[in-house]
Amino acid sequence: MWRTAFFAFLIALTGAIAPGPVLALVIGQVLVQGVMAAVFILLGHALIEALLVGALSMGAGRFLSSGRVRGAVSLVGGLVLLFMAQDLVRNAGSLTVRGAQVYALPWYALVLAGLGVSLSNPYFTGWWVTVGTGQVAALGLTRARDYVAFYLGHEMGDVVWYMIVAVVLAAGSKGLTDEVYQGLILACGMLIGALALWFLYLAVRFIRRPAEHAQAPTT
Repeated sequence: MWRTAFFAFLIALTGAIAPGPVLALVIGQVLVQGVMAAVFILLGHALIEALLVGALSMGAGRFLSSGRVRGAVSLVGGLVLLFMAQDLVRNAGSLTVRGAQVYALPWYALVLAGLGVSLSNPYFTGWWVTVGTGQVAALGLTRARDYVAFYLGHEMGDVVWYMIVAVVLAAGSKGLTDEVYQGLILACGMLIGALALWFLYLAVRFIRRPAEHAQAPTT
């Protein structure tokens, strides 16, 4: 379980650092109303991800029990991560951390906004269809507690990054400069690239020797 939670945390953290609509929403709202804005946004984001992980837990165990299927999904996930890595590395120098301020939203609107901007982002749904499912395949998740560990580890990755951003912005610190952020993006891209190679390595193992990696689904 700890291994599952650790890898879920690691991949979620690298994904959270990458710029996107959730990060933009967090930055804008924290600048006008403080750290609690990030908490409510993350709650909405976590709710939609709970539904996605629940769906995976109900159907993915049997589907992903085949070594060939695990290999195919790991291959797709690895390729998507590789694309994300080169995109981040290539564009790291042109990214900025601060956006324009916006009107403060009430807490319930922040929850709905966190959910809505996640669903409206094609990279979010694409990540779960490919990388998220690929991670489930690579880790061989079958039991309910494995999925719980996966979900909690994933959410911790989001919480760690977004709360760091929120606290720094709310405190008025200049520590999170564009240069620091660009360095984080570059490091993130390199780490995602390493994880992509790990996924692709597992894919080759699963596809070449499917019988050795097939699993009997359990509950």
